[in-house]
Amino acid sequence: MQNNWYKIWNRRQVDGIEQPTLLLLLVANGYDTQFSGVQESAWMAYVQHIADQLNITSKDSLLDLGCGAGTFLYPFYQQGNPVAGIDYSANLVKIALAAMPQATISVGEAIDLPRDRQFDVVLSGGVFHYFPTYDYAAEVLRGMVQIAQKSIGILDVPDLSKQESAISARKAGMGDAEYEEKYRGLDHLYYTKDWFQQVLATESVQVTMEDQCLQGYDNSKYRFNVLIHKH
Repeated sequence: MQNNWYKIWNRRQVDGIEQPTLLLLLVANGYDTQFSGVQESAWMAYVQHIADQLNITSKDSLLDLGCGAGTFLYPFYQQGNPVAGIDYSANLVKIALAAMPQATISVGEAIDLPRDRQFDVVLSGGVFHYFPTYDYAAEVLRGMVQIAQKSIGILDVPDLSKQESAISARKAGMGDAEYEEKYRGLDHLYYTKDWFQQVLATESVQVTMEDQCLQGYDNSKYRFNVLIHKH
């Protein structure tokens, strides 16, 4: 999946990784743009909310596809959960391992998730819109369900019904010309909520949706979370 987004995220670096903090991981994962001013307290509240929604306990093992610098995994790692992650950016994986040296973090594509292993909870946050096609996304989603024992979370999904509003907001923030220059060749996939229901129609799961709920994150109003529980 070597697209233009790959080049951008593989260049992502931050200073101070020798002493990683949650704030540094947030910066590394891109929560420092004009569309995002997420504070540590807001992030922790968001992580706790998702943990409650997916029934994540202190003993559960977690796999995060597209984990980036490990921002979502970090609070669970600190409390002793077994955590693992995959990301296609070698630089971000390096940052994640500096923050979580005992975690299992590797460089790879989401579609290459470890189908021979089982995890209590499998997540992917802010990643599905970077996938090249809906078929690719469907294969990743079915793979996540296959290896999850308890629950699955697909977080921060761009809502197709709000696509025009999302693009208009970005253009308003930077101007049409700058938008066209900055995002040329950088396409996002937008999803309907029905798409997830359709892909998982033959799976033994319960699927619920909620609006994204991350304070300080302007994209929230255009995105939703998919919360999946296995029967």
